[in-house]
Amino acid sequence: MTDGTRDTRAARLIRTMRFPLIVLVLIGHSVGYDPSPMTWPADGPMVYHFFSEMISHHLAPCSVNAFFVFSGLLFFRDYPASGVWPWITAKWKKRSRSLLVPYLLWNGLAVLAMLLVTKAFAQAGVAINDDGAAVLSRGPLYWFLTGPADYPLWYMRDLIIMMLLVPLLAVLIRRAPWTTLLLLTLCYLPLFPIPFLSPRALFFFGVGAWISMRQVDWVALCRRVKVPAAILAVVLMVAATALHGRPGHEWLLNLFYPFGMISLANLCDAWMEHPRFEKRMAALDETVFFVYAVHEIYILGWTKGLFLRLLGDSLAAVWTTYLLVPVVVLLICLLLYRLFQKLTPAALAFACGGRSAPRQK
Repeated sequence: MTDGTRDTRAARLIRTMRFPLIVLVLIGHSVGYDPSPMTWPADGPMVYHFFSEMISHHLAPCSVNAFFVFSGLLFFRDYPASGVWPWITAKWKKRSRSLLVPYLLWNGLAVLAMLLVTKAFAQAGVAINDDGAAVLSRGPLYWFLTGPADYPLWYMRDLIIMMLLVPLLAVLIRRAPWTTLLLLTLCYLPLFPIPFLSPRALFFFGVGAWISMRQVDWVALCRRVKVPAAILAVVLMVAATALHGRPGHEWLLNLFYPFGMISLANLCDAWMEHPRFEKRMAALDETVFFVYAVHEIYILGWTKGLFLRLLGDSLAAVWTTYLLVPVVVLLICLLLYRLFQKLTPAALAFACGGRSAPRQK
């Protein structure tokens, strides 16, 4: 995406993909991570374990990786031939409004919600079964950095760190593009941890920056490898899930992610041939950040708890809970968004870093 003003196919595809990707995030968070290895032959519970892990913890993370790529693409889309430092500082100023302020605000709101809920339940003499008290006991360093308190915002934390690395990344890509791509790939491999930063953040944001600075037509590239990428995505996703909890799993998973992301892009690219789909996704795009920021502040946890209380823990109930919870949580989030948009549009826009357009009267 080399033109920040024209509504290119790449820009439209990013806008179209954002809402389906946030739905994948909800699906990923709808079930806790279970490290138990797969066993064969599979019985009913193991079929559920295989399916839920494959969708929620193999396919769904492609969404966050894609958001990192989009962030790199959009940040560097108007990279100048000269005057780089003023360009970087202007970008930092803009991102402080769209990233840092919402990051601090939503983590603060999460802490406040935990304080209020914990106090209310304590005064009522009712035990509360969540990790709010544990989060509160860890203090501000955890709330705003190592946690964070609103856990999905780890993506924003890593993105803020990547913003600080932009000058170095820009110099490396400009002066040694292929060596930089190799270094990013080495960092992505599960060989060593990177403190306070996900290797996926470094790799996928860096790849987005590389594509943008090198002016690669990534939509056309995805189309050219559509069939082999789809085949590899399915094979690697199934193989990685089968190897879940065993040596080699992380290597297969990291190999799967790029092909899974390419396939998701091609799928949405094909759906864009239906104007109603693209129009609907564009309309829902403004809700994406709100859904992302708010869904883990008790909405998801309490919805899951309600389903489990009402349906029990039978295999059929577990399947029903898994399939319906993301839908219910999404509807609640969208309802809250529209309510806040109607009642306090300016506050909503501020909390979403300017991503929410106030509803016109």
